[in-house]
Amino acid sequence: MPDFESLLDRSSELFTVVETGGTILYQNAAVNRHCGYTQDDLIETSLLESIHPTDRPALEALLERPEQATLEEPIDYRIRHADGSWVWFETQTPPHLDPDTGGYVLVSRPVDERRALERRRERYMLILDSLNDAVYAIDADDTIVYVNDAYASLKQIDRDELIGTNIYKWGKPAALETIDSEREALETGEQDVGIAEFEFSTTDGPTVPVELRFSFVEASQTELAQVGVVRDITARKARERALERKNERLEAFASIVSHDLRNPLNVASGHLELGQEQAEHGHDHFEEIAAAHSRIDTLIETLLTLAREGESVTDPCPVELAAVVDRSWRGVETADARLELDTDRVVLADDSRLQQLLENLVRNAIEHAGPDITVTVEDCPNGFAVTDDGPGIPESEREQVFDFGYSSDADGTGFGLNIVREIATAHDWSITATESTQGGARFEITDVVFDT
Repeated sequence: MPDFESLLDRSSELFTVVETGGTILYQNAAVNRHCGYTQDDLIETSLLESIHPTDRPALEALLERPEQATLEEPIDYRIRHADGSWVWFETQTPPHLDPDTGGYVLVSRPVDERRALERRRERYMLILDSLNDAVYAIDADDTIVYVNDAYASLKQIDRDELIGTNIYKWGKPAALETIDSEREALETGEQDVGIAEFEFSTTDGPTVPVELRFSFVEASQTELAQVGVVRDITARKARERALERKNERLEAFASIVSHDLRNPLNVASGHLELGQEQAEHGHDHFEEIAAAHSRIDTLIETLLTLAREGESVTDPCPVELAAVVDRSWRGVETADARLELDTDRVVLADDSRLQQLLENLVRNAIEHAGPDITVTVEDCPNGFAVTDDGPGIPESEREQVFDFGYSSDADGTGFGLNIVREIATAHDWSITATESTQGGARFEITDVVFDT
């Protein structure tokens, strides 16, 4: 009958029998040849205590429930030699039950250190290439030594064209200045991780808002290299802008409540007191009260509109522009004004809010240009335009007309065109004020998506 223990002792592979959790029950003679221990030196000790701390988690997971363990790829790990150095091993199969001892047999074979490190590096590269975030590494001379697929994709260039180039070649001055400030803080020891937000340059021109987190790593005893992770924060910036717009509207509401609503209320209160004192002759005062209350009602409706129209449009539908223009025209007191329609386009929009936008533009034209005007709605490149043949808007005021509270009319609220801009922004449209061919006002709404 063969002496199986003698056969095991002749094997170059290290056979270790462990209990669940890692206590060593047996090791063959390979432990002496590879690690400098006798076969009994490590018995009843924990195998994990002999493993390099960096490598320990992988084996710990394997030995916690050895009966359920599986291995999709080999595990490389280091065992401490009796002289204090580290010896590389790999195990390619999960532990299997030894019926004689009730323990689990872990078979490991020694591997060349360079091969083990290269395999580990390959696994790290595979992990890095699977990340959505862009990752880079540069040496002490700022030369790019590694980028993952996400970095090359964000830069919109093949990764081979990046490797070996100076990373500062690819950045714009403003971004580099921001990064240098953080880099100086790392070099002086003020912080361990550099964090910078900037516009990331791509090869075809457009920039992408990103957040960079980077730190130094020891490349040699005398040199430090740098690794960094670049995250696209376009969505976060959009949320921040939306929050800023909401905050601006809240400030606007506070202004309305504290000032614009208080004034007509004061007027109403004053005339009410006079009307009560002159009950028989107070008819005019009661008319003033009614007008003040009407003004309050208008302001409240405007306030509600501002709150509603600032929200982003998330589910636009195909809308016939001409039909919405017609409804908008009927929804406004147009007096003797005339409407001319020159569009058959179908736009993707929120029907109700598009009508609100058009009603405000029509109302603005009639209030500022007079009741006897012609309002035209027509196509323009990438959108549509609303024009009139009134006196127009002075060139110096065309940017201001969309500002909250701006009005050239003493009786105006200054909210109408601000609401128009809010609705356009909610659709991701752009709006500009210019001059019509008749010398009147022309509002162009562009970046509109059409239903084809």
